[in-house]
Formats: sequence, C-alpha cells, structure tokens
Amino acid sequence: MYSKPKVEEIKQNVHLLTFPDKKKLYLVGTAHVSAASLELVSETIDEYKPDTVCIELDEQRYKSIMERNKYENIDIIEIIKKKQIFFFIGQFILASFQKKISDKTNSRPGEEFKEAIRKAEESQARLVLADRNVGTTLKRAWRLTPFWHKLKLFGAAFAAEDDEITEEKIEELKTSNAIDEMVNIFAKDLPITKNVMIDERDTYLVSEIQNNLGNVTVAVVGAGHVPGMLKKFEEFIPNEEKDKINFVPAPSFISKLIPWIIPGVIILGFLYGYFYGDRSYANDFFIYWVIINGSLSAIGCILALSHPLTVIAGFIAAPITSLNPTIGAGIVTGIVQTFLAKPRVTDFEEIQNGELGVLGWWRNRLTKIFLVFVLSSIGSMIGTFWAFKYLIKFING
Repeated sequence: MYSKPKVEEIKQNVHLLTFPDKKKLYLVGTAHVSAASLELVSETIDEYKPDTVCIELDEQRYKSIMERNKYENIDIIEIIKKKQIFFFIGQFILASFQKKISDKTNSRPGEEFKEAIRKAEESQARLVLADRNVGTTLKRAWRLTPFWHKLKLFGAAFAAEDDEITEEKIEELKTSNAIDEMVNIFAKDLPITKNVMIDERDTYLVSEIQNNLGNVTVAVVGAGHVPGMLKKFEEFIPNEEKDKINFVPAPSFISKLIPWIIPGVIILGFLYGYFYGDRSYANDFFIYWVIINGSLSAIGCILALSHPLTVIAGFIAAPITSLNPTIGAGIVTGIVQTFLAKPRVTDFEEIQNGELGVLGWWRNRLTKIFLVFVLSSIGSMIGTFWAFKYLIKFING
C-alpha cells in the first residue's frame, strides 16, 4: 500500500520528500542553461550524499551530452530514409537557441546533468536515467498534435527572442509562480502538446523514481516538471500507466490512406482515359507528367543550390516517386546530395553554436540537405497537382 510522502521546500528549487519507510528524495529543479543550477546540483549531492541519483535524461540524450565525437556517428542517410530530417534539424535549431541563452549566462546546456553524473560516479552512487525516450516523446507529440498546433509550435520556436535574457531572469523563471504561469500559457495555446511534452513526462519521471528509490535519492529535473511531479508523487504510478504513455500510436487510417489517394486517382484516371478515351492522348499525358513533375522538382533542387547531379536525380525521380507513397522525391534527392557533399563536423557545430544565419542555410552542407529535401518535395507535389488539370482533360477527351 503506497503512502504519499511528506513534502517540504527546504531551499529554493529543492524539495524534500520523506516517505513513510524513511526513504528521502531531494527533488532539484533546474534551468538547463543556468550556471546557478549547476552549483545547486553539486551542493545538494555533496550535502546529502545520496546512494541514488536520478536525472531527467534518457539513454539517447545521455549519450548525446557525454560523447565527444557524437557528430561523426550520425547517419544522415538513415535519418532521411526514416523521414526524420524535420525532427533532426528541429532539434539542432532549438539547441542553437538554447546555446545563445547559455552564452549570455556563462553556462552550457545540460551541464547540471553532467555534474550530477560526475558526482554520482565520484561517490559510486547508482545513476538512474529516468526520462522517457526522446524519440517516443517527439513521435507521440507529432502524431497527437493537430496540424495547426504544429505550425503554432514551430512558429513559436523560430520567433523566440533571447536578446533580453539574463541569468537573473532565468532564476526568476524558476520560481513556482513563474513556472505555473508558463505552464498555463502552454496548456492554453497547445494543450495536447503540453500534455505529451510535460504531463506525460512528469508521470514517467515519477514512476521511474518511485521504482528506483534508494535510502537517500537526489533527482535532478527541469524546474518546469517539479509542480506536476509533486502532485503525482501523491499516489503510486503503476507500470501499466507508464507503459501506456510509452506507446507510440500508429498513424490513423485516414493519414495512411491519403498518400495513396493521389497516385491512385492518377493511375486510374490514366487507365480510364487510355481505354475509354483518346489513346493518342496517352503519350502526350505521359510526357507532360514527366516534364512538369521532374522539372518542378529539379527547380526545387536548383533553388537549394544543390549539386548538379542532385538536380538530375530530382528530375528523374519525381515522376516515379509521385506514384509511390512509400518514397518521396525529397528522400532520393536528399540521399544523393548527402553522397555528393557529406556534412562535416563543422557544419553540425555551426548550427549547434547558432552561427548559421539566413544565408548560411544554403552554405552549410547539413542544412542544404534539408533544403534539397523540402524544396524538391514541394516541387514534385506542385507538379502532381498541376498535372491533374491535364489528366482531367485526358479523361474527358
């Protein structure tokens, strides 16, 4: 039978949870770009000497902040094949924004976690990676968030200003009133996204901590998770509930069907026109389809300033991939561009450090792959819809 712990705030951003079996949990709320947070983590572990340290990281993020040569092991082609290029570039852009803030506050993103890891190793405390897999979180957010909310989320990320952010303002944002206000704004504007990104992870973090409590445990999490986690600690979270939010929902039937509708209509329309219309028109339509689809995809590659062979690949691939929903023109052109101009470590670092600039998107090899992927896909898509007009004339003819 689970009994809720006694909760008290022993200092700013540190809560002590004392359980009936005398186990103690020190919940430390941090800002990921705050130098003061790093000191708070270090002082808390030194003072209370935990046998268990839990941190708001999963295995993937743990490796990301600990590996020195992390960029050398990234397989861009595999990312393109799995259609994860949007998530991949998005993470780098958000990281660059975080880097700009950390530069202003003389800190580095994730340093408080690295300090907790170092302290745990130094004291031989058990280290628990308590967060849900970042891929699961992003996929759930993407699948569950309505389209217009996705646009709002991306818009907020790219429009964010950091010019006036200081260390003092970051520390103010870690107070309970400020956190509550930010979470409430998030919940009002993007309720489903907030539920996936914050509430579900609160549940997951609490469940992992409850199942891994030592006699003395220090848990290091983002300050935004603390209010929700304290509420969830009032009852034990069964594994079934954690498993439920660790599940990535399959795409809806409609979303699976849509990619097949357009090529299906084109193929059926072509066959109908060929057998019941003017067969001489078939050759004209085929040529029109290849030229308009291939040309617009190639123009997309040109606008991205891609390699000439990538332009040719876009022209050849688009008329074929437009009839195959399992692969898009952008996948082909992105892979070709990667082979011809593989991103360098400096390309990753330029994005990470926020040094890119608008024109840099066409110069940086990594973002150029993204532009090739997007613009060639858009060109092929426009060509497909443009061809409909000719298809209808062909059917009626």
